[in-house]
Amino acid sequence: MRESTLSKYILIFLSLIFLPVLTWGAEFEVARGSEGLESEQSEYDEDFDSVFDDPAEDIVVEQPADIDYRNQFEESKKIVVSGDFVVRAGGGIGWNDEPFDGYPDKVAGAYSKATISFDARPDPTIRIFGKLKTEMNSDNGSDVWSKLDFDELYCDYNWLDKSYFRLGKFYMTWGQGRLFRPANFMEDAEDGTAFRMTMPNILDGVSLVSLYKKRVFRNDNKLHKGDLSFAGHADKTLGPINFSVAMLYNELDGQRYSGSVKTVILGTDLFADYVLNRSDEGDITHEALAGFFKEWTNIKLYGEYYYDGRIEDDIDHCIGLATDFDNLFGSPIGMGFKWLHSVTDNAGQFIGGFSISPWKHVKIRMAIPWHYGDKELDKDFYEEFPIDSKLAFTLFVELSAGF
Repeated sequence: MRESTLSKYILIFLSLIFLPVLTWGAEFEVARGSEGLESEQSEYDEDFDSVFDDPAEDIVVEQPADIDYRNQFEESKKIVVSGDFVVRAGGGIGWNDEPFDGYPDKVAGAYSKATISFDARPDPTIRIFGKLKTEMNSDNGSDVWSKLDFDELYCDYNWLDKSYFRLGKFYMTWGQGRLFRPANFMEDAEDGTAFRMTMPNILDGVSLVSLYKKRVFRNDNKLHKGDLSFAGHADKTLGPINFSVAMLYNELDGQRYSGSVKTVILGTDLFADYVLNRSDEGDITHEALAGFFKEWTNIKLYGEYYYDGRIEDDIDHCIGLATDFDNLFGSPIGMGFKWLHSVTDNAGQFIGGFSISPWKHVKIRMAIPWHYGDKELDKDFYEEFPIDSKLAFTLFVELSAGF
């Protein structure tokens, strides 16, 4: 390798290490989900079929050592540009007090969103990816497109096929839970600027992460206590069982530690998470999760139990169940539901519905969200529905296209 090329890579490596320190004031606005008719349960899929946190990519015991990180940097094209456009309109009725008691609330609205992504690979060791998004939501009283913001923007660097670095704004998901996510220490990573170093040759994969995220109650761009978090994650597969451990340190919030296991028995995924939280005052609390996932040809079934011991006087036991029926009887019809229930408070939330695609690019969706009891289990549970009610009936039509 020529000296000039080697110097270039050394400069890039040093920039990846020190750039987060030089950019504490940089803040990316996040536009993940909105009120009204928007549906965005994941960064990749907005179909109603995925409203139940579709775990399709996480249902088998992965062998981290077999992940071909090098292949992610193989040059196929210098730059690839893609995008999609979604228009959704509809409405619904709902009751905020007792179901069917009095006149229902009514709402109608429309929602539009456009995204464009670029994937540039100037050489086999560097990748630059970005996804921009703009939206218009009439249910929020907005009839103009929002400012064009980055949903993701990051740079990857491959160092000798031994370490892989990523810097920027991107998504990370840790832990095994999908209905409840106590071990997902990185769930807010997309709201800040993160640096991640992955070493696939140590154990079956080790990642180190530093995350800068400004506290929402501040308006200045200075670095404050609690803005910076450090985390680590490691995987090891022994026989049919995958083990993982993780930790997170934040000067203001304290430390969090997790351990996870996952295996497959008779075609069914079985998994568990344990989380220990230690506050900066030294108080220790515990969380635990156990669940299963089973998939047939067109059916997915997901169940979880969650113990939440973070508040001493309000310890909770919760259960969750979700299912998805796709292409029923070979038709373009899908059905599904998601249910979360607090055993301690006898309260919960339920969403059931179906979708049909009568023509290409067109989807019709109907859903019934129901909230019973006084305790809210999931603040984003009704994120895609236009009525904040205990019981509602919604119907909307979606037109989408991509390139």
